[in-house]
This record gives sequence, C-alpha cells and structure tokens, in this order.
Amino acid sequence: MANTRVIAIVTDDGKFELDVNPKELSVSQGSRDKTVDLLNIGEFNVQGNRGLIRVSVSTFLPDAGSHFNRSGTAPESIILSLKKAKNGKRPVQLIISGTDVNAKFTISSMGETYKEGQQDIYVDWSFVESRDLNTQPVASWVRRYTETGICSRGTSREVPKTITAVAGDTLWDIARRIFDDGSRWKEIAQANGMDSDRLSGGERLTVPG
Repeated sequence: MANTRVIAIVTDDGKFELDVNPKELSVSQGSRDKTVDLLNIGEFNVQGNRGLIRVSVSTFLPDAGSHFNRSGTAPESIILSLKKAKNGKRPVQLIISGTDVNAKFTISSMGETYKEGQQDIYVDWSFVESRDLNTQPVASWVRRYTETGICSRGTSREVPKTITAVAGDTLWDIARRIFDDGSRWKEIAQANGMDSDRLSGGERLTVPG
C-alpha cells in the first residue's frame, strides 16, 4: 500500500525517503507562556514566543531486498548517514508532505532494534527544530535627534543582493537567514519568478531590497 504522505530526510549524503511510514507521526510545538499572579486580581497568562517543533518517528527500515523497499537503499546506510549528522552536530532537513514541517532539525535521539531472523531494522528517532541564532549586532554608534530626543541605533548588517542556494535549502530557510523571518520567502519567490519555496540547490537567487 502506498504511503499517504512523504517523509524525507536530507543529510550531507543526500535525500532519503522512508519506504514505510509510522502508523502515527508525532509533531508537537509548545510556547514560552508565563503565568503571572497579580495581587487581588488573580492569574493571567502572558503569551510568550513559540517553542521549538519536535518530531518523533517510530517505524522500520526494510531490507534492501524486501518488497517494501522501493528505493533499494540499505537501511544501514540511512542509519549511518543520520548518525554522522548527529555525532557531527550537523542539522538535517526534515520534510513531511501534507504538513508545515519543512525545516532544519537536530537529531536528539536515535534507537535501533534488531530482531533475530529479520534483516529489517526498527528505528525510533526524535528530532528538534534547529533555529538560527540570529542575534542583532550591537549598535556601533547611537545618533540622537535633537529635535525629538529619540535615539536611532545603527546596524552593520546588510542584505545581500544575490544568494546561491545549497542542497537542502528552501526559500523559507533563506528568508529566515536573511530577514530573520521565514514567512518572507514569497518576496524572494516573486523576485525570481517562482511559485514555490522548494529548491534543488545551486540556484542563484536575486534578493529583493
């Protein structure tokens, strides 16, 4: 039976698609809300920034000779590629069709189960979203407008005019790196005559000013 959705993992070694999807796929995202107790008033919820996306996958990787294995990829090579990424502290791109999951993730845990008499390998993987730590640079100078008394902080960060995509990139990733806002990928798409955020790698893109 064909999978109802595609679960793909892009590592430095290439792109792997799961031949057998888990019966259930866990995707969760919390928030950094805080509860404040005000004297004589009671509790209030103060909404915080969004938390990281977490994905858990529990399935089996069929042997290369199994009729379940449509790609012909040996399960050991997939596991080795993910372990290289995990041990090398390299994020992977996780794409799940039919959901909004299409981002870089770190592998927080990996587990394999080997059953006697079977060449299939049962796996349990946990992924945590890898967000770029784009801290704004400290202002190198402060200019005060004498008319208003308002301080204006300068910044040394510049938006490039062009950028070259690498394997595993999407326009959402590029917009997040450049603008600190992945939702602005549509501006880059429009500037380059594109209608999707998907890339194959190597494209030289114009960045709107």
